[in-house]
Amino acid sequence: MRIDPQYIQGLVTAANQNSANQQKYSTEIATGVSVNSLSDNPSAASQDFLLRSEIGSNDSFVQTASSVTGALQVTDTALGSVVSQITQAISLATEGNNGTLNASDLRSIANQLTGVRSEILSLANTSYQGQFVFSGSQTSTQPFSLDTSTTPATVTYSGDSLQTAIQSPSGQSFPLNVPGNQIFGSGTTGILSTLNSLIASFSAGNADIADTTALNTNLQGISQQRVIIDNSISGLQSASTYTQNQTTQLQSVQNSLIQANTAQVATQLSTSETQGTALLDTIAGLEQQPTLFTILK
Repeated sequence: MRIDPQYIQGLVTAANQNSANQQKYSTEIATGVSVNSLSDNPSAASQDFLLRSEIGSNDSFVQTASSVTGALQVTDTALGSVVSQITQAISLATEGNNGTLNASDLRSIANQLTGVRSEILSLANTSYQGQFVFSGSQTSTQPFSLDTSTTPATVTYSGDSLQTAIQSPSGQSFPLNVPGNQIFGSGTTGILSTLNSLIASFSAGNADIADTTALNTNLQGISQQRVIIDNSISGLQSASTYTQNQTTQLQSVQNSLIQANTAQVATQLSTSETQGTALLDTIAGLEQQPTLFTILK
């Protein structure tokens, strides 16, 4: 009696496939997902890759938005303090130009304005986590320096005019900074230059109506720049919330796409194990059958 070797080979192939199925089912139960390799489900694996990529992009934006929002809030707080200082300077300058003060009184006001200038200069050099917020893209460079050896004193801006931005996954762009020269000016322009001129005039005992008017213009300009920062903060927070909600939805889609039905897979594993045992028993039994040569012998 001879057993067809092709028949045995077929049983062996079936047993190997059964073993592979058992491994697959065991992996699905252990991981909780039905797609652990591309061969498991090429279409689902491809969709899962795209979903993972989008979720990763969303997570990266949310983390970056959280970090830069902190810097923007520090910037906003600094500008709020600048507005308060300019308001004080306007009050002092108005007092100095009311026509009733003598030279000594004007010098006293000049000293108070010097204190205001020092506060604003310090605020113009505000840093967050070691980075200067008003240096444009040159965040490692202190943006402003004051030279009091001249009359009026002069201010130098060492940053640049580049405005950085962040883009949300939906394509919205949010400015992350306002370069310092657009807020505080440089050289003979801006709030620091105006204060330098006022201090020089009052120190000399002279009124300065022109620079008092300039203070109001400076205040309006800085208030407008602050609106840009405030809008960016609000926009980033809204975009971050929207992106987090979108990520939750994507994760739900991803879970439904690749999540294993453990109860069903457990049943499949049990069935496969029973079939595997039967196949192995059959193969073992066939191998024990006598060949025709053995019978004739």
